[in-house]
Amino acid sequence: MAGLHKGWRLAALLIVIGAGAGGLIWQQVGGVAGLISSRQQQNDALIAEKMAHSVGVLAYLYGYPLVDMARQQHNDTHITSADQKVYAPLNRFYLYPEIVGPDNDGDLRAPNNDTLYFSAWYDVSREPVILHTPDTSGRYYTVAVTNRYAEVEHIGRSTTGTEEGYFALVSPDWQGELPAGVRRVVSETPSGWLLGRLLVEGDADFDAAMGLLQQFWLSELSQFRRGQPAASPAPQHAPAMANEDSLEFFAVMNRELKRLPPRAGERALLAQFDQIGVGPNSDFSEDKLSAAQRRGLLSALEDGRAIVEASTQRTIPDYNGWMISSEIGRYGANYMQRAAVVRGGYGNLPEESLYPARVFDDNGQLLNGGNRYRLHFAADQMPPVDGFWSLSLYRLSDLQLEENAIARYSIGDRTPGLHYGDDGSLTLLLQHDSPSGDSNWLPTPAGPFLAVMRLYEPRQEVLKNDYLLPIIERLD
Repeated sequence: MAGLHKGWRLAALLIVIGAGAGGLIWQQVGGVAGLISSRQQQNDALIAEKMAHSVGVLAYLYGYPLVDMARQQHNDTHITSADQKVYAPLNRFYLYPEIVGPDNDGDLRAPNNDTLYFSAWYDVSREPVILHTPDTSGRYYTVAVTNRYAEVEHIGRSTTGTEEGYFALVSPDWQGELPAGVRRVVSETPSGWLLGRLLVEGDADFDAAMGLLQQFWLSELSQFRRGQPAASPAPQHAPAMANEDSLEFFAVMNRELKRLPPRAGERALLAQFDQIGVGPNSDFSEDKLSAAQRRGLLSALEDGRAIVEASTQRTIPDYNGWMISSEIGRYGANYMQRAAVVRGGYGNLPEESLYPARVFDDNGQLLNGGNRYRLHFAADQMPPVDGFWSLSLYRLSDLQLEENAIARYSIGDRTPGLHYGDDGSLTLLLQHDSPSGDSNWLPTPAGPFLAVMRLYEPRQEVLKNDYLLPIIERLD
């Protein structure tokens, strides 16, 4: 009996010594068995709750982009309300009709004021989807192809040029033939998001830029006709899918995992998710959860949300006061970083565009519209880019632009009328009220704000942090 649990040893001993001793001994055995059964139930509940919590937190971090993209795809490809900002059927583009400003953010997070946006949700599970891009004659554009894991590749000036092109988004296992001249782009997941940006040089350039934007289109392979955009299907109506703050999060994650091909090296992780009923080989049902599992998953939701929120506010490495994150668009097993980026908005790969940001001035104080600042570039320290650069300022409270008297929401190397010093230097004035001259003035929000530089097609010295942006100096 040396290998038996002490509870079972006691039960076995009673059975041995009590053989033939009548009902009294059997009552004692039954009592001990009852105690053991009760303790086992407690252990089972403890294991179920703690496993649901510990694995559930990791599942939340892993599944965050899957659930976020499922929600956005549903809401953008269905008519959910009379006043929704973005709608286009699956495999069709929505063209943002204006240059983004304070009143037309289009549900984008910290949007830029340099480009026109266009977006689409694609699905290649049945057949490839072909993207047509017009000849932009060197004008900057990029289309970020973002799969369900929030990882990105780009079609555009820096990667494929600006001549007219046709690109077929295909699933990894598709074996068919493409029409001549159509370039294959493999999508790791059967569906994903396209977010396009096309340079616009202010209001005077809007009509020309919009004319080009209207020449980007998508078509399923079966409907593809070279030079002819495919017709749009009839609109579909559905209730909006809300942010998942309930156990429905795991239901959506479970549905997504069932339709996604497993990633290399993640089978063991997904097997852990299956142990709590949310993995690809499970059928998650809230109704089937025990009380212990429910408690564990609810606490996992709470802790998962807290981790994601905290991860968006953690210290990012700074260079001369500018926070620069180069871990965007490629994440590997860094699921927390992936969730944090998705929480703040999907981004381009660093080599496509880089977004140095800062919230503090040169004295370590929060940037605030109650103060005046300057950003000074020496003649030989202009941002080294092959595209262009700009600076935008956002309210810290919601990361949106704030209306100002001169309707200027970015400033950079393409801003008309900038005044350069005799030595070729450039000084930008950042303040809420108008300075004596406004040619180099970028109005700030009234309260605390975030400053974001956008460096399009940055050169290697930027990517390697050999080039440092100047500090933002407080003037009073």
